[in-house]
Amino acid sequence: MRSHNNIMSRRGSDEERETLLANDYNSPENQSPLHNEEGQEAVEEGGKEGAFQGPMSEAVEGVEVQDEDLTTVCEAFWNICNTIQGLPILAIPYTFKSGGWWSLLALVIIAVTSNYTSVILVKSLYEERDGVRVRVRKSYMDIGEAFWRTGGRTLVLVTMVIELVFVSTMYPILVGSMFNKSFPEVPVPLWGWTLIGGLALLPNALLKNLSQVAWTSIITVLSAFIIFISILAFSFTKVNEWDISYMNNFEAHEFPAALGILVACYLAQPFAPFIESTMKDSSKFIPTLNYAFLSMSVVNVTVGIISDVTFYPETDEVITNNLPAGIFRQIVNAMAAILAFTSYTLPMFTSFDIIEKSGIMCIPVGFGYNVYRCPVQTFRLGLVCTTICMAAFIPKFTYLLAFVGSLTGITLEFIFPALFHMKIYCSSLRWYEFALDIAVVFLGTMAMTVSLMVSWVSMYNCFVNRFC
Repeated sequence: MRSHNNIMSRRGSDEERETLLANDYNSPENQSPLHNEEGQEAVEEGGKEGAFQGPMSEAVEGVEVQDEDLTTVCEAFWNICNTIQGLPILAIPYTFKSGGWWSLLALVIIAVTSNYTSVILVKSLYEERDGVRVRVRKSYMDIGEAFWRTGGRTLVLVTMVIELVFVSTMYPILVGSMFNKSFPEVPVPLWGWTLIGGLALLPNALLKNLSQVAWTSIITVLSAFIIFISILAFSFTKVNEWDISYMNNFEAHEFPAALGILVACYLAQPFAPFIESTMKDSSKFIPTLNYAFLSMSVVNVTVGIISDVTFYPETDEVITNNLPAGIFRQIVNAMAAILAFTSYTLPMFTSFDIIEKSGIMCIPVGFGYNVYRCPVQTFRLGLVCTTICMAAFIPKFTYLLAFVGSLTGITLEFIFPALFHMKIYCSSLRWYEFALDIAVVFLGTMAMTVSLMVSWVSMYNCFVNRFC
């Protein structure tokens, strides 16, 4: 078995990116656990001597993750809620306008399925060794590598970065649009407002850990909750006009787009391994995840049904636009602007983390151990500015986002987790677990195909036929 010094001298090799097995990063057992006999011995020894069952302690250039950088159960709950909630609350009512009861059924199915794939994705970070549950992987990329040794890591990395960057780009667009509508008398074009609003996103480059991100997640969920209460309060003033028959509506040409919105609302998988790995007590992650999904799904169902029976058929794509003009709408839109600012933080910080730890050739090992170094800040500010410029200067970006998201979002949310789970646990899964995973892959593939076709037709009509 190689010595500790030999491991440190080859920090830049492929073996350095292999998953860690024991709680002590510097132990000689930490090397390629899944692909060689020495690694197999390390796994077994780790199981005998007390296998790691909590968040993995990372070390880069001798610097270990401090306890203060780890998150509590409460902070993890807010971060998970942020992945589910946030700006989607503004669009959920529009999905109910398009599908009525069918949208409700789709929401429940998507929520349950996404919850399930989040659970099995985190489960794939672990393996059973001599009856002990050992954490042998750190990230979504490590799981991809276990599925496909030569290309799985790169496949997941590229898919995640594309999805997270495109999702992040949506928020400056919304901020610019809100500023443009709030100050119509100011002679500033939409792209100008987007750049101005984007300046407030630059401090995201200074974020150090997920515990700090949790505070923006709290603001995100609280802002969404205030918007939720505001919509309900106004809707209850119209209770005499409610008509449950509005839920019988179904608009076939809009329903595929509504499904795309619902899928995007529950895209927690890129964040789940990251959030779980940074918890002080990762054994509580699954219950925390379940409570977060349940809580946010109740909010989504409530606001969807009540908004539909109140505003149909005039339900706007952004529900706050259905509120009466005046100070009330301005206050709610201000909360929506805050929501957009804070919703940007989690996907962008996750992008920072996975790229800085990716080990790709242009990113040296240990690159992000000190986020305040000039090279790290240059990279982070460059990535933030890229999303702002894409939002400002790419015309009709939402159509491109819908097309790309149909491929990357559905793949990350449904297809990858189920495929990886079947491969990693192929020898221990029961037949009905295999059947469930196969069903998830099948439904995810069907949803991706339909969504790609619909978004492609929409892009073609917009850019070629000028019908947007």
